Amino acid sequence: MMHTDDAYTILLLCASMGNNSKYTPLNLAEYNQVARALHLAGKRPGALLTAKSIPDLPGLDSVRLQWLLDRRIQLGFCLEDWQRQGIWILTRSDLEYPKKIRRRMQSQQAPPLLFGTGNQKLLENKAIAIFGPDNIPAGRLKKACALAEMAIKDGKTVIAAGDRKIAKQIVLTAHQHAAPVIWILHEGALHPRREKIHREAIAADRLLMMAAQSPKAPKQSGEQGTVSALAAVLANELIYVDGSCSKNNTQRSDRFRIGNVARKYLNTCKILHGRKITPEGKKLLQEGLLSWNDATTLKDEYSHDPPELF
Repeated sequence: MMHTDDAYTILLLCASMGNNSKYTPLNLAEYNQVARALHLAGKRPGALLTAKSIPDLPGLDSVRLQWLLDRRIQLGFCLEDWQRQGIWILTRSDLEYPKKIRRRMQSQQAPPLLFGTGNQKLLENKAIAIFGPDNIPAGRLKKACALAEMAIKDGKTVIAAGDRKIAKQIVLTAHQHAAPVIWILHEGALHPRREKIHREAIAADRLLMMAAQSPKAPKQSGEQGTVSALAAVLANELIYVDGSCSKNNTQRSDRFRIGNVARKYLNTCKILHGRKITPEGKKLLQEGLLSWNDATTLKDEYSHDPPELF
């Protein structure tokens, strides 16, 4: 696994390597500060490897930056371990960094690092993202899987987001039809790759698993909404499956700017919901999603190519 000086520097600054007891790696906003300062100085990230001193930046401690850059031996061990596990890494400086993510999220939102396993060529496919919260009624979840089946028959790659029940069901549906699927996961949690059904799909080039954090990242270390945002920008179509409106609703908000993504890039962007809609669902409707009640006959709704709505 060879990396340029630029990529190596980004890994040192941003990658979790386990037991970062003294300083935490840079988050997206912090790395953007460093990248902006380097750009204004006419330099690239790799210049920091040979810099005599690290300048202070607003809100960033030069001692912290130097400590992160000094983790070279630790990074070497991590790279060997990740390669042994079949995990690849892309940095924002790499030409291979996904064009959809670079173009749609741009540098202010595009993750500095992407960790993954499986067939990267799936990122170029025409795709539909289907995701939602944990508390989805069984009937609606079944209809979401039916939508995934219809998309697969239309030759589309399905995208699932997170480790919730709906994501696992969407991935399983794709596997049952021997169809390609992209699975975006939280905080480097690529461990499902060890399960037999996923190993077989990876070996057959039908599964790509990807995260914006390293496999050694602690839980709750990533920015909220990154997983959903990545799923949205990699898709040509998007269906958000609304949760339940029960009093015990523990739905966690998917805080991402789906309205802007929908208007700019997606052919169709809908929310599948029941007679009652959650506050999160209402918010997404206001941001650009079209309403799609789960009483709608899915076959009639999906039996023709959707018009370009935005």
